[in-house]
Amino acid sequence: MSMQRAGVMASAALSVMHPDLYRAGVETHIKLGSWAQRWGMDDMSHHLRHWTSVFNVASVMCNRRSPLHRDPKCRPEAFDIMTSFGQHEPALMHLTNLGIKLVYDSAVMVACSCRLIRHGISVDHGDRIVWAWYMRDSVHNHVLTPRPDYARYPNTDLEQCCAYMMSKWRA
Repeated sequence: MSMQRAGVMASAALSVMHPDLYRAGVETHIKLGSWAQRWGMDDMSHHLRHWTSVFNVASVMCNRRSPLHRDPKCRPEAFDIMTSFGQHEPALMHLTNLGIKLVYDSAVMVACSCRLIRHGISVDHGDRIVWAWYMRDSVHNHVLTPRPDYARYPNTDLEQCCAYMMSKWRA
């Protein structure tokens, strides 16, 4: 129950960034609930009714350093969402194969394909907690949810892309 707000926020962000993946997550959640109910899995059915995220996995990590890495079990066309919490000095997230460094303060949310993007972070002082939301193919495959393609935007112009995402957010 205490994860509901974070689950809703991550899901809302995904609905803007990758609408097809968001819909696949909703469809998987519904199908999984029907499957659990059909097989008399009351505990699973109960927990699915309270699971507010379209992601089917949440990991909580408490550390100061995450060495540069990729997540090979994640889907390349899917976005994973990582949200930083805790009392720590400002940190940088390195996305090395993109040549980008992001300020990764507490309450910052970053989404990317963690299978394709090499990422890492180091915090010198303080404690860092990260909620990582992602999807596993095995769950989608179990309930036969079609796999969405990579996120696409109607135009490569950044200003028009942002306007498009804001129109989707308001809708």
